[in-house]
Amino acid sequence: MFNAGLFWTVLQILWLSTTEFISLIGGLVLGGFILGYLERLSNRLIIRTFGMKGIYFTAWLGTPVHELGHAAMCLLFGHRVTGIKLFQANRSDGTIGYVTHTYNPGSLYQNIGNLFIGLAPLISGGLAIFASARFLVPNGSYLIVRYFFAGTQTFSLVDPRTWGDLLFADLDVFRNFFTVENLARPAFWLFIFLAVCISSRMSLSPEDIRGARSGAGAMFLLVVLANVLNAVLDPSLHRQMMIWIGRFNFYLLILLSASVFFSCLMLAVSSLLYGIRNRFKLFG
Repeated sequence: MFNAGLFWTVLQILWLSTTEFISLIGGLVLGGFILGYLERLSNRLIIRTFGMKGIYFTAWLGTPVHELGHAAMCLLFGHRVTGIKLFQANRSDGTIGYVTHTYNPGSLYQNIGNLFIGLAPLISGGLAIFASARFLVPNGSYLIVRYFFAGTQTFSLVDPRTWGDLLFADLDVFRNFFTVENLARPAFWLFIFLAVCISSRMSLSPEDIRGARSGAGAMFLLVVLANVLNAVLDPSLHRQMMIWIGRFNFYLLILLSASVFFSCLMLAVSSLLYGIRNRFKLFG
């Protein structure tokens, strides 16, 4: 006999799980696509201007940060790292760095790890830029830390109201970076250079995307199981889960916004250098 109450409960759990899953990784995925698009444009201009060796100008730092992010997530989720190369030049296939790993396919936790291992460069890159600001720019990380410990701001990809809060926070952070006092400090320009190097290598490779995709199903299953427990034990737990997801996303997206900004800066510099080269070639 058809049980309408059970049917609608299942639909509600699936809907809540879908919105939570999108809220959890949607910002990361969107940021990854934006960074990937900017990196492809910059790489094309750099290679046309300087050849493949021009890529190494930023890859010397950005690629190790990228690969260390993968390796750290492998360790966190119990994967066995079988090979790692933080930086290598002159490979015929264009591979500058890599991490290989194995895991137990029967472990839900390690399967979920594939998602975060694939997305890891977005997290490690953002944290590396934060660390650079912390040590090279006076009060450069103050506002980011304040937003983190305040714990009152949340972000959801499916809630347009939170986009305004994120934009305001981003502008606040950038105003704190680009002050007259900072512009006069050599350490600030070192920070800009390091941030450009890191952000220029944060995008996800096709292998990263395939790995993340393989863990997405396991992560969604975990979210569904959590919501089933919430429905059985305490429906109010869903709200608490969304608050924690929102806080995590808000802080992480501030770091990703900074990464996108520095990637845009790299694209602008690449375009300028490409234009100068063509001008001298035209009049040479």
